[in-house]
Formats: sequence, C-alpha cells, structure tokens
Amino acid sequence: MKAQSVKWAPAVACLLLSACAAGPHSKVNYVKATERFEGTLPCDDCRGIDTDLILQRDAITGAPDGFYLHEVRIDAPGGERVKSKWGEWSNNQDISDFRRQIYVLQPEVGDARAYIRMDNGNLQPLTDQGMPTLDDDGNSVSLTLLTPDLSPAEEADEDN
Repeated sequence: MKAQSVKWAPAVACLLLSACAAGPHSKVNYVKATERFEGTLPCDDCRGIDTDLILQRDAITGAPDGFYLHEVRIDAPGGERVKSKWGEWSNNQDISDFRRQIYVLQPEVGDARAYIRMDNGNLQPLTDQGMPTLDDDGNSVSLTLLTPDLSPAEEADEDN
C-alpha cells in the first residue's frame, strides 16, 4: 500500500504546483525604447523634405533619452540637401488641452522644433507660432509612426 502512495506523490505535487502557477496575470508596463516616424514635410524652396525621426527613451523609466533627425530636401536648388541633427527632447503637456502631448526637440546645433502627438500616434509638426504645419493645399501634415505597438491586445483596448 505504501508503494502505491509513493508512486502518486510526484504527480500530486506537480498538480499542486501547476495550480499555484495559474494565478492571475500581473500587468506589465511596456516601454517603447525607440520610436520611429517618417513623412514628407512642406518646404518653401523645394518639393518637400523627406523626414526620418527617431526618438529614444530610457528602457526602464520611459523618460526621453535623445533623438536623431535625418532630412533630405527633394529637388532643392543648390546648397545643402541632406541634414542630420541629434540632441535631447522633452515631453510636455499642452496647456490648452491636457490630453495632448507636445514633444520638443532641442538639437545640439540649431533651433528647437515642436510636435504634437496625435491620437493615432503620429507626430504633427508645429510652426514657430505653435500652429500645426500645413501643406500648400492647406492640409495638415504629420510624420507617420512606424514603430509597431507591441503591447498585448487587451491592454491596448483598455487604453483607448
């Protein structure tokens, strides 16, 4: 009789351990360490500026941790067609709408730039006066978010 109970002891122990492991799942906050945006922005003396922007964040805290901006002026007459800039950026709340986030890029050389984070994740550049940048037809322009959202589907639905 003792021999039979000893045979079942490992199976019972495995069942008990697996029951303990099947508890509720804890929520994990996913931090996008890198986000990439691309698009063509308007230009006064060329056909447009192909723009590639990479925002970096601290992988643990999610705090802004630098950016890289690469711009190519399409059919620019003479002069410098390609520019690359890097530096620091910050994430601020819009004082007129607290749900909107304003990203301010401060390159090591050159003037600061500001973007508004849109509901779909894209970035809309702002003019020096804080107004959305428009193309020649009066339509607003934006840089498209290329970084996929890797958070679980149920968590993404809860955030919307």
